[in-house]
Amino acid sequence: MININQITLSFQDKTILDNFSAQIRRGEHVCFSGSSGRGKSSLLKIIQAYLIPAKGEISIDGLTLNRLQVKNIRNKMAYVPQNIHLPVKNGTELLEMLAKSQLSEKAEIFCEKLGLPREMLSRSFDEMSGGQKQRIVIAVCLSLEREILLLDEPTASLDDEAIDALIECIKGLENTTVVSASHNSKWLNAAGRVISI
Repeated sequence: MININQITLSFQDKTILDNFSAQIRRGEHVCFSGSSGRGKSSLLKIIQAYLIPAKGEISIDGLTLNRLQVKNIRNKMAYVPQNIHLPVKNGTELLEMLAKSQLSEKAEIFCEKLGLPREMLSRSFDEMSGGQKQRIVIAVCLSLEREILLLDEPTASLDDEAIDALIECIKGLENTTVVSASHNSKWLNAAGRVISI
């Protein structure tokens, strides 16, 4: 489903990825793992064409990721960044911003699965811990039911109990390709496949 072919990415004089290739099958959960600065988060951004590599090609569902196809390809994806800074006050407003208000009940159900009360969806982000906010954004992304779910360090702000709930939630997804970046051992053990970079 996702074909990463000989990607090279450099920042200034430093090469982050050098002729990196990987193939990810439909419905697979693949986690990119490696120490800080190795390009895990950059790969997730390259898959969405938010970062353009110096060399190489990405294709998704047979479509080459380029200016003509980028909108179609991004519509297949939901992305949870590592650092969440959103121009909205809560999960309900996030759904409104995405023009998906009709999915609020579905998002509330995912909140429960992630260990949060349903009413947290409409609570202000300012009143939440980092882990609660992260789970609300994940719940909203899950409610979109996109073909591809991209998660950048999804356990960064979560305790062990919340990580377990997230792992169970991800395992329960059907026909969803999950691509994550993490160095959390519990998350790595739960992934279908780990690609070290």
